[in-house]
Amino acid sequence: MSLLSGIRQKAYRIYTRAEVQESSLRYLFFEITRRCNLNCIHCGSDCTSSTSMDELTTESWLKIIDYLKQTFDPLPLIVLTGGEPTIHRDLFVITEALKNHGFTWGMVTNGINMTESRLAKLVDEGMCSITLSFDGDREATSFIRNSPKAYDKILNTMTMIGHSGIDTRDAVTCVYPGNLNKLNWISDLLLEKGMNSHRLFRIFPKGRAVENRMLEMSFDESRQMVSWIEKNRKSYKKGGLDLTFSCEGYLPFEQDLKVRSEPFFCRSGINIASILCDGTITGCNNNGPDFYQGNIIQDNFATLWQDGFKEYRNKDWLKTGLCENCKEWKYCQGSSIHLRSKTMEGPEFCYIKPLS
Repeated sequence: MSLLSGIRQKAYRIYTRAEVQESSLRYLFFEITRRCNLNCIHCGSDCTSSTSMDELTTESWLKIIDYLKQTFDPLPLIVLTGGEPTIHRDLFVITEALKNHGFTWGMVTNGINMTESRLAKLVDEGMCSITLSFDGDREATSFIRNSPKAYDKILNTMTMIGHSGIDTRDAVTCVYPGNLNKLNWISDLLLEKGMNSHRLFRIFPKGRAVENRMLEMSFDESRQMVSWIEKNRKSYKKGGLDLTFSCEGYLPFEQDLKVRSEPFFCRSGINIASILCDGTITGCNNNGPDFYQGNIIQDNFATLWQDGFKEYRNKDWLKTGLCENCKEWKYCQGSSIHLRSKTMEGPEFCYIKPLS
């Protein structure tokens, strides 16, 4: 590592420590429903068209929005997610409340249910960012999304988003062995359609992905994905597409700077929290039950945010197994929380060394 990179890495470590100490809530995910109009084979939440969960009422979401407005200054950015948020029957009641209360907000969608009028309404109500799931050509999309009709609908939605004027027009690709060699094609299409952000995620074993392990990339395949981003990031940036590796997993600092907008730092429970569809409070909405903190129905969210989330903010307990004697520990801090559980000796996956 160069002297300059070493100085920058130490400075970033000081910055992340300050972030942990301050623990300012910046992003809050609203999982407004667990229901979905797709049945994706990799779904981490195991979403279907119906759910047995007791979902929060629209009235509850409106009370939450009002509570947050009265309690937090500055307000966190709200991200509506699911399931599929566009199938919530009172979606526009919720978005109108966010607008009227002065929240900046965005949405994560599979794009299947989007129309010109629906998108225009969301933009009118202040949506500043939209994240669209897009996994590649017709073959890859039909396979992953478990629907032969998904590709055309997603492509149509992408075209609408590209011409919408929304500030952040983001696409997320779940990378698996079947689309690993199609990443150029995917990014080229996103650029052509007017998207300005492309994030790549490695499918990890949660939800239905546990039963479909053929979706999981090997260590070498995962490193191939990272190397592809490193090789192509500058050229796509020149064209107007911010190509970036997801927030998952620590990488050595000098390489990290070449594949991400900022170096790895798992912000779950530090700057990011989620309220799940049944009111459960957690960090990132990908975190497992081990890391649930309470429920919005009976717990004071602000108090939990201030006094809870301890295992997110002091990660010394994660220094076991593969991580125990790792020289990268002080910067990695055990990798992403969603790759951990309280019963595991180490993470589900590591980008530094193979687990076996």
